[in-house]
Amino acid sequence: MGTAKGRRARSDARELATTMPPDPYRGALTDPYTGRPTATPAVGTGLSAAQPAAGAGAGVGLGSVPDYSRLPARNRTPAPAVLAGILAIGLAAVLGMFGLLLLAIISLQDEYGAPDRSFYRGSDSNYLLLALLNFALGASLAIGGISFVTGRLGGRLVITIAGWAVLVVCGFWWLQATVNALVPLFLAAASLGMLALAYQASVTRWLGVLPAAQPE
Repeated sequence: MGTAKGRRARSDARELATTMPPDPYRGALTDPYTGRPTATPAVGTGLSAAQPAAGAGAGVGLGSVPDYSRLPARNRTPAPAVLAGILAIGLAAVLGMFGLLLLAIISLQDEYGAPDRSFYRGSDSNYLLLALLNFALGASLAIGGISFVTGRLGGRLVITIAGWAVLVVCGFWWLQATVNALVPLFLAAASLGMLALAYQASVTRWLGVLPAAQPE
């Protein structure tokens, strides 16, 4: 128990050390020649962007402002979120390819199959339904993955629903004797990896669901 609490404390300390301080000049107009904030009051600070805060240290001249452009970029995308987005887009491409293959099978059977295909109407409709399902899942994963990487919580929700749907489809294909077992296993592993990466603690804090680590 103590070891787990120590690891959590070290993780919070690392995150706190890399957390960007809030910019009180955010939202202020910028001088196009100097790139510095103008005298427009900053939102929620009650101070002019060109006035130094009370109690500023010696050596800071009147009207000088901190150079926030030299600080690291705020809210940088965590590596697990980037990997989850890449997996989502990769799964979308694979599912789209499977949908095209199913449509190609229907077309080839219709062209070069038996002259009377009334007996195969049921299998053709099943293939068409699976192709449409693949296209829908692929589009959801692509749109959700791009939205998730840009920092939207709705993107994670979309890839979560699509990821679980992919797992259900993989379970269905696993039970079919006509499909190589490696294909659903590969897709299921990629989907599980995407879901695991998308719900890392650093990603959840980055999305704003969990509060950032606070100093004690």
